[in-house]
Amino acid sequence: MKKAIIAIILVFGWIFTCKAGTQLNDSVDYSIKLYEVLKQFSWLKQTGDNMPLQDLTTDKIGFVVSDDFDEWETNLYRYQQVKVYSAYDSSFVDKVEADAITHLVVVTNDSNSLVLDDVVDQNLTLSLLNFADSLMLAGEQLEKVDNALFCSSNTALNRDLAIQLVYKAISLPSEGEALNISDKNQRLKHLSAEVFGLDQQEIKACVDSVVYEAINAKAFPGCRVLVALKGVVIFNESYGYHTYNKRIKVRQHDVYDLASVTKISGPLPLIMKACDEQLMELDQPFYYYWPDWEKRLFHRSNKEEMTVRDVLAHQAKLTPYINYYPLLLKDGMYKEQYFDINKSDRFSLQIDRHLYLSASFKKEVYKAIRKSSLLDEAKYKYSGLSYMIYPDLLSRLYKTNYETLLYNEFYKPLGASSLTYKPLEYIESSRIVPTEYDHHFRKQQIRGLVHDEAAAVMGGVSGNAGLFSSADDLAKLMQMYLQKGSYGGIQYISEATIKEFTKVQFPANNNRRGAGFDKPLFGNDTLSIQDSYPAPGVSKASYGHSGFTGTFVWIDPEYELVYIFLSNRVYPTRDNPLIYQMNVRPRIQQIFYDALKNIDGYQSSGKP
Repeated sequence: MKKAIIAIILVFGWIFTCKAGTQLNDSVDYSIKLYEVLKQFSWLKQTGDNMPLQDLTTDKIGFVVSDDFDEWETNLYRYQQVKVYSAYDSSFVDKVEADAITHLVVVTNDSNSLVLDDVVDQNLTLSLLNFADSLMLAGEQLEKVDNALFCSSNTALNRDLAIQLVYKAISLPSEGEALNISDKNQRLKHLSAEVFGLDQQEIKACVDSVVYEAINAKAFPGCRVLVALKGVVIFNESYGYHTYNKRIKVRQHDVYDLASVTKISGPLPLIMKACDEQLMELDQPFYYYWPDWEKRLFHRSNKEEMTVRDVLAHQAKLTPYINYYPLLLKDGMYKEQYFDINKSDRFSLQIDRHLYLSASFKKEVYKAIRKSSLLDEAKYKYSGLSYMIYPDLLSRLYKTNYETLLYNEFYKPLGASSLTYKPLEYIESSRIVPTEYDHHFRKQQIRGLVHDEAAAVMGGVSGNAGLFSSADDLAKLMQMYLQKGSYGGIQYISEATIKEFTKVQFPANNNRRGAGFDKPLFGNDTLSIQDSYPAPGVSKASYGHSGFTGTFVWIDPEYELVYIFLSNRVYPTRDNPLIYQMNVRPRIQQIFYDALKNIDGYQSSGKP
């Protein structure tokens, strides 16, 4: 096998215990305690850019652990979907080789140092180190190790911090150096809200109250709530179950159908990248990039004058929605020329567990969009039609498959492995939360296949819907937006482009929308929680998007706040408006703005 790089995390003893959410007097107390805990760590050796992990695209990383397997896997998945092996599994060495791991992190403590012997005995790599004893690394052995991190105490907090050190979410302060928790060159940290002087227990009690009220009312069977402040995840909770039968609890790394949150998570980052690279311009006609909309001889089109900006701001007079299913049915039955129960090059678009649609049907979709009538007036009217087109448009623009582009340019370097189309191909089905029982078209439970019917006829890969994600992985992309296109030391999109896309595009026309992004209602801060969108506490500079399945993301650059809510409110049926009637998402969001009002250093505008 390819030589593995071995990084060893040494964790000894049981000295210090601390749990996130412990009541502290203020942020200074928490920071002092965190500083003292980090003093228990030291890098004994670091080689090149191998550690902390800088580039998540080069090596295939694996972890070997002995104890607390589920804890390690859960916390690691916050940063990357890595392979985690149990040292008690006698075949773990064979699995490491079979998985072609190139960077292996071995976690040892004073009771399991023999695991290193297992690795050496199997001749996995020449860089493997064998210990002299459980208290120190002999100098001769240390020379053979690529990287070594030492910690004098084995606690849940320290194991968590070790992962954050490895993934460059935090760094060890030098002697006399202040603890820096807001370094934008680092990845998202996971710390208690106490680091900002917030009352973790009080916040959780408030959020719990809203969520359990909604679950008990059957607004949704379960949900995920994540909030990051100044680059620190201060709230990351799972509630309820996948479905109302209460068999599977919602877990931190479960993935949800994002619905229309796909719009700002799939095509939009690539469109912004294309604008950076001068491959697209917002004020050019849309047909420059999608020639099918150009009016030509024997090629009717009423969309020639629309600009990219018009379309992204939902002000292009496009009809809101087209129902494509009548094109597929005759007398209530599927047209045979379009469907097959077996996947093939011809029938490649999966729409349910046992049915595949002809790839040629995409042409019918594009034709229906081109021939669709226009609204009478150029004003704000939400439409998803253009988003059906973006995957093919961007593939042609870059001469590369759309999904491959997204993965290579954004998701993989971000460490957002679960942010994906067609999750059944990449993620265990037990992690995928069911979306709905479809009584209308597919006549089955929808799990791991896109819920949106328009995206379904595109094989689940569309710009209007189709992406699935965990809350943690979605947070990385949203944090990149918040940090003006930068995350983990990588500039993905220019600051100028982020600014252009997230501003209100047509304020004079009473259109609140950004370019692709949604924005607060005009005068939102004067409205009640019942009438506002989103919460009344958000700043005018904030932006985000909602999803039909019960998803919501919002980024507020003035407060440096990212809010993510994932649910399957359409389970078992979409005919359930309770999440809206109970104002669940804005009520939870407002809790954090109310908490920030009491923080020293935050003005009423939210600016620190």
